[in-house]
Amino acid sequence: MNPFREGIVASPWEATGVDVNSIHDDVFQECLRGIERVRRGHRTASLLIHGEAGSGKTHLLKRLRARLTPQVPPDTDREDSLYVWVRLQTSPRMIWRTVRRTLVEDWFRPVPGVRSQFERILFHRLAEIRVANGDLERWYEYMLDEVPAGLKELMDQIADSLHLDRNTAVAFEHIAFRRHLRDLRAWLAGDSLPEAALARMDLSQDEGTDEERESLARQVVLMLCRLAGDTLPILISFDQVEALQLFPGDRDALYAFGQVTSTLHDGTNNVFVVSCVQSAFFNELKDHARQADYDRMTSVGALSLEPLSRLQAEQLITARMDEIGDSNPKPDAAAPTWPLNPREFSELFSAGFVTPRKLLGYCAERFEVVTRAGYGELPLETASTSTTAHEESTPTGLSVAAARAAVVTEFLNDKWDNSCEEKLGQSAPEKTEDIVRHGLPLLIKLITPQAKLTRDELLQDVALIYEINGELRGVSICTQSNMTSLAAVLKRLKSQLGTQKLQRLVVVRDKRVPLSTTAKVAKKLMDELEQDPRTEFAWPVPEVLAALDALRALLSDAKSGDLSCHGEAVTQETLEDWLRAHLPDSLRDLADSVVGQPDAKTQSQKSDAHDLEALNTLLGERPVLNVEAAVQALGRTREELTQLVKKYPDQIGLLSGPPEVLFRLVTTMPQKD
Repeated sequence: MNPFREGIVASPWEATGVDVNSIHDDVFQECLRGIERVRRGHRTASLLIHGEAGSGKTHLLKRLRARLTPQVPPDTDREDSLYVWVRLQTSPRMIWRTVRRTLVEDWFRPVPGVRSQFERILFHRLAEIRVANGDLERWYEYMLDEVPAGLKELMDQIADSLHLDRNTAVAFEHIAFRRHLRDLRAWLAGDSLPEAALARMDLSQDEGTDEERESLARQVVLMLCRLAGDTLPILISFDQVEALQLFPGDRDALYAFGQVTSTLHDGTNNVFVVSCVQSAFFNELKDHARQADYDRMTSVGALSLEPLSRLQAEQLITARMDEIGDSNPKPDAAAPTWPLNPREFSELFSAGFVTPRKLLGYCAERFEVVTRAGYGELPLETASTSTTAHEESTPTGLSVAAARAAVVTEFLNDKWDNSCEEKLGQSAPEKTEDIVRHGLPLLIKLITPQAKLTRDELLQDVALIYEINGELRGVSICTQSNMTSLAAVLKRLKSQLGTQKLQRLVVVRDKRVPLSTTAKVAKKLMDELEQDPRTEFAWPVPEVLAALDALRALLSDAKSGDLSCHGEAVTQETLEDWLRAHLPDSLRDLADSVVGQPDAKTQSQKSDAHDLEALNTLLGERPVLNVEAAVQALGRTREELTQLVKKYPDQIGLLSGPPEVLFRLVTTMPQKD
């Protein structure tokens, strides 16, 4: 086991591992002071942290999360805080919806041994108006089981004292009484829900236009911050801010992020905002963000993560070696920097800036070389230091640069496969819009850089608009589960097409969210859109969406310096070159549907759109269906129906009979050999 191999913290919510408290302790302490400043002063504050790639920004956020997670049950006299981690792998035009979803997911997140953050908010609000002697949890359970009417009265008092809007008050009461938690979590996160689910929860949902949904998400975030109350500070950390930029110099991304931090700063009184960026991006942010926004995001300053000192590096090496316990191969007489000998350790620091990731990557290479060569039994000063670990492992006949390129290629091959598998396992219809809106522009930029992304305020339901060869081509993403909301979007799309601004419109649907059999208005509007020669419908299957999600995640990591191969960052340019050479045809087809020229295949798919949507609707109601029943319901011959199914085997399953049966496909994670 190589204790130095895992050098990247992917999320602050990872289980706490090795942590050397002396590393970046000054910045960590400043964050704690910032939280206390908010707690005592009842005024939101912001801190900007910047550092080189691999300097430990996410690791610092993880340390903060671990400190703020309570280790004991809540108590009326014990101070508490809340935590939110927002990784900004999203479109600048969806940033508030991303903050909303992340905040809700983090506050519902189960934490081993303690209550969720929503429950901690509940306990604090209850304790403010009726102090419980002793254990808050036991008192709450008693009220829930024995005095529900009294608990309801307390919830009404909380809503009144915090001036909660009706929807938030009803949602908070559901949390208190543990009702409808699955649907409630989806509603709070901004997912589209069927009318029946909304009726059960007594909640309303008005999705509106794209701009209106973004505005609603902002209102919900501010309301949830108000729900936490003055005495419960919230640390909202923004990570990978660089990923917001769809292209170098993207000012819209800087403006969107600045507006979020300014709104939180001015619209709340209990939030401590911590934003983390690479040092190179810090200069761009400082130079090109609106001055008022920059002043707010740095209201308590901007701090740099300094390189490791020699002492901190020794402490980190020792901590990693101690982690493997009895399997530690370090010789008793070895230097404290083992597997680096003193000369290698000194040469590393004489070469310049040493980040934790750089140190761990170098140690990982030396650990494998030294243990494989048996150097562990020799005085380390006798080990050769004339070559690096990369050079020692270079295949005969290859230069160091060529060997490095081969290693990176192999790394990216594995990373892509693993990321696609991971994203497929996480695939869900409610993620489709974010994936397409963020990932499709990155994909198109890779393969059709001449296509210009533009905007038109009169096309509010067209999420993406491209100008290419003098034509405007748009993408609208219609994956709503609420058929009333879907019908409203389709009606507006039909009106916006009437402006004659678009030469082509691709309507993206998710086959996992078919039309309901009662959605007559939505079906009628969809039929009318299909008849417009400029309109096409697309149903990217979960595997394609997973690949697009993997693409945007890897590109975001590369932009933020978080895509690391053996301790060295893989540049965005290197990744883009690899992607162009290895993109699956399914992603190229998706991009071509927007910026390419219509071909026979596209026209064939367009003619199938009506029947495919109708068949998906049937299977949404009855996942397994006799072919004869489908023939009768759709008004098509058996031959026409079976031909349709055979053309789309990735969407509809067919079992030969007798009797022949159609079934709805369920996505599963592929098994590796």
